[in-house]
Amino acid sequence: MNVRDLLIPFSVSCLFLFILITQPLFGQSDRNGERRLGSSYVITNTTLIPSPGKILQNQHILFEEGIITAVGKDLSIPAAAQEIKGDSLFVYAGFIDMANKTGVVEPTLPEKPEGFDPSKPMPEIAGIHPHFNVTEYYQQSNPHDKAWRKLGFTLAQKLPLGKGMLPGTSALVIYGQEGKNNLIAEHQSIYFKFSTVGGVYPNTNLGVMATWRDLIQNARLYKKHLEMYAANRNISRLEKKPVLEALMPVINGDMPVLLEISDELDIRRALKMKDENEFRLVLTGINEGDKLIPLLKEKKVGAVLTLNLPEDPSSEIPSGEKSEDFETRMDRTKGAYKQSLALAGKYEAAGIPFALTTKHLPRGDFSKNLQLMVENGLSKDGALAALTVNPAKLLGIDDRTGTISEGKMANLLIMTDTLFTKGAAIQMVVSDGYVFDYSEKPEKGSKEEATWEYEAETQGGKSTGTWKINLSDGKWTGTITYEDPQGQGMKTSSIEDAVITEEKMQFSFTVSVGSDKLDVEVSGNLSGKKFTGDMKIIGYGTFPVKAVKKDKPEKSNG
Repeated sequence: MNVRDLLIPFSVSCLFLFILITQPLFGQSDRNGERRLGSSYVITNTTLIPSPGKILQNQHILFEEGIITAVGKDLSIPAAAQEIKGDSLFVYAGFIDMANKTGVVEPTLPEKPEGFDPSKPMPEIAGIHPHFNVTEYYQQSNPHDKAWRKLGFTLAQKLPLGKGMLPGTSALVIYGQEGKNNLIAEHQSIYFKFSTVGGVYPNTNLGVMATWRDLIQNARLYKKHLEMYAANRNISRLEKKPVLEALMPVINGDMPVLLEISDELDIRRALKMKDENEFRLVLTGINEGDKLIPLLKEKKVGAVLTLNLPEDPSSEIPSGEKSEDFETRMDRTKGAYKQSLALAGKYEAAGIPFALTTKHLPRGDFSKNLQLMVENGLSKDGALAALTVNPAKLLGIDDRTGTISEGKMANLLIMTDTLFTKGAAIQMVVSDGYVFDYSEKPEKGSKEEATWEYEAETQGGKSTGTWKINLSDGKWTGTITYEDPQGQGMKTSSIEDAVITEEKMQFSFTVSVGSDKLDVEVSGNLSGKKFTGDMKIIGYGTFPVKAVKKDKPEKSNG
């Protein structure tokens, strides 16, 4: 048997020895999450997913005063840095929520004056107050944002509350420590709705669209008059108009319009508004209208899909007699439901980098609905992008967050396994450099062991063997048995590191052969109790390997 024959059994065995499990990270636990005892932290030897589709092993992440200062394998770590042991953990960029209203209260509006004309109401009474700043009505200390942070969200775009078409401007806030400055940006976008107050003009959607046209035209005239006055003081001054001044960044192209829609007809109305008065448009709350995807791409419209998916109609079928057209109506309803679940996948296939919003979503449905999108066509990388890099780009903050790299905000999600792995749990969330610990300590005395059999196809024929894995008090250990190439019976070995998820494995290790050392890379797929993959021996080639987990572990001869 040659060297390559030996190395292949080594590789398969190594794959299963480092099955990842949550381990204690700090000497003490803080269930309230308030951990910033110093200003410097380092996550050591972790598996890093810095952006969708990219995975790096054995990485250190150093962050200080809320900023990532270094990422890599070989870092100079300050002595004062508090260590978070990341050996068995996975680190993602923190999630970003768009079009969120939690923690926001509705402003108090003026009363209608006596004898006022409902066809010409003052703007605030008609729900037209784009000059209202949501930060004046946002309550930082609210339980909802803390609960969303526990699910991985570290930053949100907050929308103002209010009836009518223009409730105000949005802001970006970080879910950091209470009492700190958690404001990232004010006046991030103008918030628009096809909504009316009632009893005053505009009281229809057509009236809303007509009012928007008038406002944009008047804002342009207002801007022109201000420019003329600045150049020639002989021109009379204009009366200050807060509504028109708030719209000037829109007509200048400096601020987008975040337009909330409820159906396909709203999308068509929004596109018509954009055509009539060119402005930067982002649609939020999208849950239908897949036929309009090519048009949205052509118009370069930002898209925010809702995570608040409809209920499965199959779970609500009434009992008793059914009308003659019941089956037809049910098939139509089921078809619409399936289209809603598949919408995100269609946006991804069309190349539209969409984001997601949790608006109106019960927190308990977040993971379930995200998984439904994946099961109906959205890739896992696409789902991660919709929660991280895509919203960062739509919000214009991708230079500061959305991915993990030096110089960006320390907004991190630390998990026990990959995002879509069954049973994966959020261990910690880092927001603005503050560490919020949500870990559950493993039970003392828990033990488990398993035995695997492997087979490798090599140039020299088949090679077989076994390896044993032991779990004790939350820590996995194990041994690999292989045939000695010099004919001295069976020997044992171990690996340097491994990454194992519910579906895939990848790892690298070094094997000593005499005075030589060989670097090896292994990757493959898991399906239940079976592993199928390849091993690449650097400089020698790639070979197939497979393994099967035995139902009953063998007893140790020791």
